[in-house]
Amino acid sequence: MKESPSKEPLNFSDSSKALEDIVERFRRETLPLETALALFENGVGHVKICQGKLSQTRGRVEELVKSLQVDGEIATRPFGE
Repeated sequence: MKESPSKEPLNFSDSSKALEDIVERFRRETLPLETALALFENGVGHVKICQGKLSQTRGRVEELVKSLQVDGEIATRPFGE
């Protein structure tokens, strides 16, 4: 998986772009099996980064929604509704 030069974890935007690049490469090239497997493995790593970032964001949004008070009651609802 591609790392940033400073060895810091990639952000959502970088991983999303890397996934787009991998998909595009699969679309335009006929790749040897070993190369395709390496790209797929790299893509799985980027998917995990994106899923983790989305999960963190979802949790933070739910925390913020829970902090809202309406008539003394906490107004919450699951994310996505």
